[in-house]
Amino acid sequence: MRLQERSYSTKMMRPKPLIHSEDDGSLIVITTSWGQPEHAGVAQEEIVKYVNAAKSDVEVTSPFEFLSCLTDEVNYLRISLLIANDILYRGENKSGYHAGVEALVLFQRDLQLAWAHVGFPSVLIKKRDRGVQPLSVGADLSAELSSSRADLAPLPAQMMGIDPTCNIHCGHTKLSEGDQVILISSNKISSALWLSESAIDFNTVTKSMIQDSPDSPFWLGLIQFE
Repeated sequence: MRLQERSYSTKMMRPKPLIHSEDDGSLIVITTSWGQPEHAGVAQEEIVKYVNAAKSDVEVTSPFEFLSCLTDEVNYLRISLLIANDILYRGENKSGYHAGVEALVLFQRDLQLAWAHVGFPSVLIKKRDRGVQPLSVGADLSAELSSSRADLAPLPAQMMGIDPTCNIHCGHTKLSEGDQVILISSNKISSALWLSESAIDFNTVTKSMIQDSPDSPFWLGLIQFE
């Protein structure tokens, strides 16, 4: 997996994510802290440590069970997020809210892409000769609270560390050569994505999102599969 990414800033704040990518491109972890910046690193370290151990068939212990309805790879990612949530909640937030982290984990094994996330970014896929389809979509509370055309500052709907449990969206899909995965942290998705039938051009989509809503900050990522 090869990731292009960009953060677009305005007067309103959307924290810039911390990104980890394995040297072989098989694992990408994106964490966004809405508290102190170091909380994204704490969560990311726990996620990477567990997934790398699990995918290498190392004996790892976990207080969380495998779900039989999910593939092994999806279970690895799901459990890694549960562990990170537990670390943040017990270590930072048990007596009060100090840390909140959004996270996305992507793991490619052969022709399968597994994902799991809490909050943004949303995950969309562009198959060759087909339009963009959503795989899993995050939410921004500012879109629900806005009562006019004026944009509100981003407000995360789901984060790790806030509660002993967390709502994890996860799944997997089959990949083909030329597929693209689009990652978006924004309260709006550019119409240029939905209308595109050809391969997604990163710069074109970036410009379209800025033109559609110049006052709204966002983070955009594009992954190419070869």
